Amino acid sequence: MKNGKVVLVIAACVTLLLMIGLIMVFSASSMMANSNFGSLTYFFRKQVLWGVVTIILMIIVSKIDYRKLKNQSRPLLFIGISILLLLGLFLFGVRIKGACRWYSLGIINFQPSELAKIALIIYFAHSLSSRGERLNDFKTGLMPLMFISVIILFPIMLQPDLSTALMIALITGIMLFISRVKIKYIVGMALPMIPLVIYMMSANFYQRSRVSDWLNALSNPLNAGYQVKQSLIGIGRGGWFGYGVGQSKQKFFFLPDSHTDFIFSIIGEEFGFIGTTIILALFLIILYRGVRIAAKVPDTFGKFLAVGITINIVLYAFINTAVVSMLLPATGLPMPFISYGGSHLVFMGLSVGVLLSISRHTSLAGASNNWDEFKEKRERLFNAVINS
Repeated sequence: MKNGKVVLVIAACVTLLLMIGLIMVFSASSMMANSNFGSLTYFFRKQVLWGVVTIILMIIVSKIDYRKLKNQSRPLLFIGISILLLLGLFLFGVRIKGACRWYSLGIINFQPSELAKIALIIYFAHSLSSRGERLNDFKTGLMPLMFISVIILFPIMLQPDLSTALMIALITGIMLFISRVKIKYIVGMALPMIPLVIYMMSANFYQRSRVSDWLNALSNPLNAGYQVKQSLIGIGRGGWFGYGVGQSKQKFFFLPDSHTDFIFSIIGEEFGFIGTTIILALFLIILYRGVRIAAKVPDTFGKFLAVGITINIVLYAFINTAVVSMLLPATGLPMPFISYGGSHLVFMGLSVGVLLSISRHTSLAGASNNWDEFKEKRERLFNAVINS
């Protein structure tokens, strides 16, 4: 498939996910919106606004040459802005459900960890593509990457937002894995995080209870894991084909966060196994096309950037699916393009825009090379005819 068609496929998948998300946000949030704000469409209207903004930004970014991000000053600029915004949360951030992760901007709560995640992906793509053989030297090749990662992840963990910190670490770890970095170095960087994660989980009651509820959800069904049990009830109730859009029972205040982290359960209840399979298939298509883009892009910066962005999108989707299916403890991570929320949606759209830009400019470069090859063959043929 030509890269122009790849762009259309990814854009179509994202647009379809956004449309499904709008329908499901309205369905899942209508009862809560009516109860708390006196309007069935309170959350839906906001999501429509941010959906439109996301599509516009995605189109604009896709037209910009991604190679402009390769300039050494730009990744460091994004990293610097991210660090300042993350540290500023402790002075100016708003606290929601015991966590200080957002700036209140009136119509939206801005979450700087979303910017930090994209900034770190760009920085890693630049560093991994420019350091070459130095990646085999831990001191000069990997220490700067490790240092930048720590000063990004540490304030995120203190918010506390352990799930996002682990996701960022996992995404960048996969980028390291596909590079020239030796496995022993990756393991050496990961090992110190294990006791830190265990300490953070044990020190924070909310995070500790999530793991405890997950482990004891079935052995203690009357107390532990209420949310995930309601999620499983919703998914199981949907059967093969579901009860139809708007027909969920769990959204009547049985399932907390039904329009955000656990919206996939409502999809299962209303559209059944077939509906959830379609959703996951769309993400698998994005994964396949993202990997194809990374394989075809001629420069290593584009390869690492495409891989990081693709992993970011798909990993969120499948971890969210695992959580609502009780395969993993509750993480608070949304379903990309579907869950309610402005910050995550906009930055996911920006990421897709960069991915489309990589594909688009790879296609243009391929067309230019084909044209040069055609001209060269034409000149050879012309000279052969003249000389004969």
